[in-house]
Amino acid sequence: MTTRSHRTRTARRRRTLAITAGALVAVLVAGVAAALITAGRPAPSPTAAPVEETPVPTPEPSPTPDTDALEGIELDPLQQRRIDELRAWTAWLAANDAEGYVGELGWAATPEWQQLADYWYRIAEQEGLWTSLWAAGSHWGDSYALTAYGASPDSDQLDIALPQAELLEAQQGSEQRHGVNLAGLEFSTEEGFSSAAPGVLGRDFFDEPEASFAYLADRGIDFVRLPFRWERLQPQLGGALDESYAATIDAMLDAAERHGVDVVLDVHNFGRYLTSGGELRLGTPELPGSALSDVWLRISERWGGHPAVVAYGLMNEPHSLGDDLAAEALRWEGVSQEVLTALRDAGDGMLVLVPGYDWSSLSRWTQTHPDGWITDPADNFRYEAHHYWDATGEGAYALPYADELAAVQING
Repeated sequence: MTTRSHRTRTARRRRTLAITAGALVAVLVAGVAAALITAGRPAPSPTAAPVEETPVPTPEPSPTPDTDALEGIELDPLQQRRIDELRAWTAWLAANDAEGYVGELGWAATPEWQQLADYWYRIAEQEGLWTSLWAAGSHWGDSYALTAYGASPDSDQLDIALPQAELLEAQQGSEQRHGVNLAGLEFSTEEGFSSAAPGVLGRDFFDEPEASFAYLADRGIDFVRLPFRWERLQPQLGGALDESYAATIDAMLDAAERHGVDVVLDVHNFGRYLTSGGELRLGTPELPGSALSDVWLRISERWGGHPAVVAYGLMNEPHSLGDDLAAEALRWEGVSQEVLTALRDAGDGMLVLVPGYDWSSLSRWTQTHPDGWITDPADNFRYEAHHYWDATGEGAYALPYADELAAVQING
């Protein structure tokens, strides 16, 4: 199994120390995004939450700065804010001698957001980050603003590249891994969904045919984050994997392998498990960390040796596990360490992607997690954050760029 590159980590730390000090703040205003799908298409699970404004610590400047990827570029205030958030997170990683993965980022396909994305990727590459763009999938509606790769009418495979894909494809061939989320297996988990009512494949949630992996590979994309739901994979906590759902994942992994696409397995559950009797939350007696360890040990046994699998994403965007943010963040830290330790004790040295609490928010990370918390005897993990750039932090992009920029200029 692959181990972390100390050369990359050292280079990233050197670059991070070159950050010029400045006041960094995260402005994320509370709001709820409307589902942006066409009729007949299922709504996906949410990917981020509205947030309140919080300060972001300022990285220490270096007395002998290296050349920066954005040297000589004048950023507008909105660009500056989002880039500062990214720099603050990479400074945190360097301070904790850790590497990072941005499991979700996405933007609306307008020239202004595209320009910000270009600058963002330059810093991500400079700082040694892996990334996965949100999102690709054959069953997104035409109006979903963040689709990078979709399907033409009456098609069930990826065959359309949207403007976001151009920037992603420009990152290929770099030293880091830059890929895309391949959504569908986690769809339709709104009202009525539970482990007892998981929905129907092809109607409520969707797989991707081999042709979709061939399409991505032809466009140079060789890295995919694959979201799926815990309830569908393990309908009884502590029980066996559902063979039908697991076989669907088998087929997608086999297709990915045939086309040279590496896959991150992502339990897309937000720190929850939905039963017919209600919602269970991680870290409680009803859903202890051992329950998440159990399903991951079963995932490891089934897919840990699959040639296409390159990483485990422990849990998508854990959040709202209680009423005390600091206490719940500590609870999540304990659960994530417990799961990683269980995998290592079982002899699995796979790269583990450990998300932050509070929706894995990159902009709020240093408040949620003042210090690193993972101890890994295999030295093979990355912290996972998510980063959306609109004011709500949800990835809705309901306002034009000019309005988002004006709000930053007014609020400072």
